[in-house]
This record gives sequence, C-alpha cells and structure tokens, in this order.
Amino acid sequence: MCALALAAAGWAAATPSAARAAVGDIGYQGPSTVGAQAALTGEKPESKLWWNDGSWWASMWSQPSSAYHIFRLNLGSQSWVDTGVGLDNRSSSRADTLWDAGSGKLYVASHVFSTGSSSGNPARLYRYGYNAATETYSLDAGFPVQIGNYKTEALTIAKDSTGQLWATWKQGTTFVVNASVCNPVCNDAVWGTPFTPNVPGTKTTFDSDDNSGVIAFAGKVGVLWSNQTNGTDYFAIHGDSDSDTTWAGETALSGPDMADDHMNLKTDSSGRVYAVVKTSRSGSTDPLVMLLVRNTSGSWTSTTVGLKRDHHTRAIVELDEVDQIIHVFATSPESGGSIYEKTSPMGSISFPGGQGTVVVQDADGKLNNSTSTKQNVSPATGLVVLASSGQRVYFHQYFSLGGSGGGGPSPTAAFSATPTSGAAPLGVQFTDTSSGGPTAWQWDFQNDGTVDSTQQNPSFVYANPGTYSVKLTVSNASGDDSVTKSSYITVTTAGPTLSFTPTDDAFVRSNHPDENNGSLDNLRSWKGSGQTNSFLKFTVSGVTGAVSSAKLRLYVVQQSPSAGNVFPVADTSWAEGTITWATSPAIGSTRIGQGGPASLGTWIEIDLGSAISGNGTVSLALVGASNPAAWLSSREGANPPQLVLTQS
Repeated sequence: MCALALAAAGWAAATPSAARAAVGDIGYQGPSTVGAQAALTGEKPESKLWWNDGSWWASMWSQPSSAYHIFRLNLGSQSWVDTGVGLDNRSSSRADTLWDAGSGKLYVASHVFSTGSSSGNPARLYRYGYNAATETYSLDAGFPVQIGNYKTEALTIAKDSTGQLWATWKQGTTFVVNASVCNPVCNDAVWGTPFTPNVPGTKTTFDSDDNSGVIAFAGKVGVLWSNQTNGTDYFAIHGDSDSDTTWAGETALSGPDMADDHMNLKTDSSGRVYAVVKTSRSGSTDPLVMLLVRNTSGSWTSTTVGLKRDHHTRAIVELDEVDQIIHVFATSPESGGSIYEKTSPMGSISFPGGQGTVVVQDADGKLNNSTSTKQNVSPATGLVVLASSGQRVYFHQYFSLGGSGGGGPSPTAAFSATPTSGAAPLGVQFTDTSSGGPTAWQWDFQNDGTVDSTQQNPSFVYANPGTYSVKLTVSNASGDDSVTKSSYITVTTAGPTLSFTPTDDAFVRSNHPDENNGSLDNLRSWKGSGQTNSFLKFTVSGVTGAVSSAKLRLYVVQQSPSAGNVFPVADTSWAEGTITWATSPAIGSTRIGQGGPASLGTWIEIDLGSAISGNGTVSLALVGASNPAAWLSSREGANPPQLVLTQS
C-alpha cells in the first residue's frame, strides 16, 4: 500500500534522505522537549510553523531557557537554530502562529493546555516585527495582550481582509470567538469580550470533547466546530464588513458518529475552504479521516482520506497550488507511531487506499501531533512538517517540492520601472520581474552601494536632476543574482514647484454611513463588499505660470495592490469634521489619476495630468479599487499628503 501511495503522490524523488539519529529513523531529529508538557506540537487546529524571508521558522521549546522561543531551520544541516527570541514561558502552554506578510507582523496566540476548560489562565497574543536586514524578530511594545482567560485544548487565530484579528476556542460545552477592536481603526492590542455567536441553523452547544477552528477566506471569516452530540461538523460565516455579531450557518458534514474534535483548516487563492476532519465511526471499513471542501458558492463535498482500519489520527492538511497537490499528514496508530502522508490532485480529489507513506519516524519511540504552517506552500518555499516524540524530542521532515525552498534553482534578477524619465521630483514605480522564485530583494536606486529598499515592488522619488543607474539583487535559499541597468533613470530640472498639504481630509465607508473619521491619522481606500473612499481638499495659491505637472503624493502605512483612483469633486464645501458617507459630496465621473501598488513605508505619486490649472480650492476623491485596503497617512499623520504643482 505504501508503493501505491508513492506512485499516486508522485513525490518520491523529491523526498530528502534523512539524517538519522538511529537506524530506522525517517526525517531529522531536533531539540529536546524535556521540561515542557508532552505532545507540545499539538493541537490539531493549530500551526506552529511559518515561512518568511526565505526561511522556515517555528514556535519551539527551548530546554536551556525553559521557555518557548522562535527557532529558524537551517536547511543546509536540517537543524533548528534557537534565535533566543522568547515566546511564552509557561511549560504547559501551546500556541498558534500566523505570519502576516502584508503587515510584516508575526502573531502568536498562546494558551495553557487542558482537555477541559477552566478560568483564570490567560490566553495571550504576542506580536513581533521582523527586520529583514538582520533576520531577527522583536516583540512589539504593548504586547503580549490578553485575549481570553481560559485553559483550553486548542486556540486558533486568523486575520481578515480589514486587518481585524479573530480567535476561537472551546469554553465549557460551547465555542467562543473574540476579535480585536476595529472602531474606527483596527488595534491588535485591544480586544473585545469573548462570546458565542448566534448562528442560525446550527447547534453551538456540544460535547465537552468537541473543538473549533477559525480561518479567513475570500473577504470572510469562518469557524468550523464539531458537535458529537448530533454527529455534525458546522461552519459559521462572518462577512468582513458585517457587525462582529452577524453570522450565518452551514452544515459541513453530518451523520451518525460523523463528528470528532480533530480538524485542520486551509484556504486556496480562489476562496475554497479545505478542512481535514476525523469521524467517530467504529467499523473497519468506515471513513475515519475525511477531507471536506467548501466551494466558492457555499456548498460542501467530502472525500475519504483513510478508513478506521488505517488508524489515522490528528490529521493536518497543506495546499500546494503551484503543483495543484493536497497534502494530508496523520499519525498511525491512534496511540502514536509514525507520521504518514497521503496526497491528492486539487482538481480531482481522490486519495489512495491504505495508510499512506511513512514520512517521519522515530526508531526509538512513538511520534504524534504533526504540525506545519497556515500558509500555502509551493516549490519556492518547500514544506516542513514537525512532530514530537514520546522520547521527548522534536522530529521533522523537509520536502523540497521540486523547487527552490532549498536545493532548487537560484533566481535570475530582472526588473522594470515607470516612468524612466521626467522632471524632479520624479516618483518611479519599480516592478520585480525576476524568475526562479526569489524570496528576498535588495534595491539600490542610485547604484551607490546603499540598499534603499527590501520591498519586492517598491517606489522611489528622485529629488535631484541627474542620470541614475539602478541595481537589484534577488536571492532565495539556493543562491542570489544581481542586475544593474546603467543610466536607466533620467531626471531633468523642473520649473518652479509649489507643494500644498490638505486643509481637510477624511475617509468614509459605505457600511458605516454615519461615521466621521476626520480626526484620524490615516486615509483609506477599499473596494469589497463595501466601499471606502477618501476625500482631500487643498487651497492652491501662488501659481503665476502655466501648470505643467500636478501630482498627488501619499505615504503608505498599510500596503495594498492598489492605492485607488483619483476623481474630481466639484463641491468644495465639505469639512473633515463633519463628512460621512451619507453626507459626502458627489464624485466626478472622469478619473484624473490612477494609483499603482501601495508598498508599506513608501511614498506613491499619482499623476493628475492637467486637472489643476491655477489658484483656488481643489477637492479630490480617492476611490477604493482593491481588497485588501490601502491605508495612507492623513494630514494628522506623520507624513501628510502633498499636492505638488510644477510650473513651466
């Protein structure tokens, strides 16, 4: 049956040879877990690993420090390196990790483990920033914060498209959710009160052995929970723009003994949800582990992964959308043993019979509780699965997936820019077009030996006239490459320039029609189930000649694929202290400027063409064009907007 699974999986050639600690080991033995509670790679819905900046990282127990630390995987030696950055110091705690590339933040939700639930044991949220230059994490000021006050078997977190964080866990004979406060701005450090949502068509009271997990997908948040009292797995859905208490309910799987508390969730780029779950069936040929898939229209399908006679337990699912493969990992037998893998094509889901292929094994003891990442994997990242042994050590396996997650091809650097010439100050948008799966970027916009940006697609403003060469260096785990374009950017001398900051600016939101945000330090643009637009007003004076160039400059405080589009607003009577969606003036029908990608920590420039010709009051609307939202500094922020006019 193993041979069948290997043939069906098609990955045997990509499996690395194990650096065995003992004859019979499969995979790589890691640090000791002595001093922490047993089975510390559990629990089923949780993820302990993440991929960032070309490396795999993990929340792992540091025996010398008697605390959890951030570890980095050295792919060359397949050994875990303790970074010394502390997480939870409670030996009985377990964690769920979430790397959010958009904000550059690592979130770790940590709770005291118990198969029951009792109050008086805080669940903590840690947030870390990442420094790419030094490859280090640091705890943000004000963290950790308390998000719950119960021991619990599992606690998972997710971040929705608006930036709101969500958490769920079992509390007694029900599940609860909690969320960061987003009124009017999301604040990771401020959380509400945990509550059990009202979910029509479901049963939220369940067996004390049941569990829940949360996932963000396609502008929504979903909570899956098992209910062994009626043999049903339920799914609750919350729209990102809805009130925190608004939820809809679905049945993911139902039938006699079809529910158990084992579950693990992923989503793909189209918004499909994948949940690997366990049943409580007892017949030898009954389905024991199943993969549930929710399509984008909201219907659920189920596929058997393993039967009762295969004795799988504590399954997790990982998605490789590049190769279109679903990976399921599970322990067999249920009491602990080895970690098995089964795979299926994403386009036609079907798993081979039998236990699958052994991918992690400790010859000296039993392994259990495989864990990996919330992120989807690819040949660029590879795949790491971590487990813990009854002999109180970590074990892991690494799969290259045939790509550059280590051992694959190194990248080839290439890029483009627009515009490549113009008058100073000239804002230029750079676009990485490198091949080979780079995971890190270093831009030198003036070829002077100084790295100016580590963003993939940054923008840069050339303040002084001249001709500039640009150098890009890209790298991944297999190597690096550089390209220099000589005399690529030409900046000419501009005529007299005038710069103005807004007299008024504010954003308005269709789902909060009476909300006023004029005192906030940010502007926003978003287009999803709701619409968010920003209004800006300038008093232009001192123009004595013809205006040859008009540009709106905005500083990005939360990145987005698009900053939005600029339209004229004829009515200039609005004020930032009173404007709301309901009272906002009419927006012109002709777009006068189009914003490109909004990269965190950069200025973007939107060319307004000939829209402004002289002195007077100028009113503009920045209309949301993408999801997730772009956040930009307002006039109350550290980098106010600028209207820059150049005269000929």
